[in-house]
Amino acid sequence: MQLYLITIVSFLIINFFLSNFLKKYTFVKFFIFVITYYTLINFINLIYLKNIDFFTFQTLFFVLILFLYGGLYRSVSVKIMIYLYYKKISVDINSFYKNEFKQKSFNKRVNILIDSDFIVKKNKHLILSKKGRKYLEKLKIVQSIYRVKFSG
Repeated sequence: MQLYLITIVSFLIINFFLSNFLKKYTFVKFFIFVITYYTLINFINLIYLKNIDFFTFQTLFFVLILFLYGGLYRSVSVKIMIYLYYKKISVDINSFYKNEFKQKSFNKRVNILIDSDFIVKKNKHLILSKKGRKYLEKLKIVQSIYRVKFSG
């Protein structure tokens, strides 16, 4: 168990240096690093220790690393607080929304949905595509299982 915690801490340290070393450390590069590191650690564990407690490592690794990353990197609330921390002055809410949130977060997400063919942009209007409707039908089923009424 202690070795698993050591591997997770070493992952965080290596990830810190990678994020500082690489100029554009995207989610795709992070995900490739996660899979590579995960495979390498299990391979080393299998060869040298001859012992893989796969469920324990998988649970610790994915909960501590991926959820932590998702919560800290992708969270809108954390982004707002970090932005205000670095500004060190008060910021007008309207200018923040237009300049930071809308351009960096909202427009980026809309473009991802357009590129994925979930929505279609006609003139200045967005329309849900057939693929988007099918996806939402499946999502509604999953949400009803977990009793989620509103999601963001």
